[in-house]
Amino acid sequence: MTLLKTIALLRGVNVGGHRRMPMLRLKSVFEALELGEVQTYIQSGNVVFGGETGSAELEAAIEQAFGFPVPVILRNAEQWREVMIHNPYSVQAAVDGSKVHLAFLDAPLPAAGLDALLAFRGADEWHLSGPELYLHTPEGLGRSRLSQIVHPTNLGVGVTTRNWRTVLKLGALVGIEKQ
Repeated sequence: MTLLKTIALLRGVNVGGHRRMPMLRLKSVFEALELGEVQTYIQSGNVVFGGETGSAELEAAIEQAFGFPVPVILRNAEQWREVMIHNPYSVQAAVDGSKVHLAFLDAPLPAAGLDALLAFRGADEWHLSGPELYLHTPEGLGRSRLSQIVHPTNLGVGVTTRNWRTVLKLGALVGIEKQ
């Protein structure tokens, strides 16, 4: 039996040597929750698994195992397929997937968060589509002033960002063909 595939996106782990989280140990946390087919992808906190659980259960298990809280945002395979299909920057992503990013929100964007985005001026572009915020940063996200806005304190919701290459790889891990 094939399990329903879900992608867990952890925020702020293994960044600059802080909040260290070995992926093998993280994988064992998911397996201890009796989730199947667990795979991690790169060190930035991406986990694909089969089965059903919620963010709160995962966050509690991760905090118990590692000793610090980590926000987790979940998307199932069908939601991920929609994200890949509706990329308004697909042409730019085909040229350089490191210049297109996807910010995953854990709740609807409040008015103050939208106001912060609308006030942004610069060469970078953004597009809000439900609980996802597509970003095109021609000079890279690290040099972007937009990246400073796409933060929980400015948006008023939990958010974690992945580049388009990572989005495609995670899509492949849940069985989605490149769009």
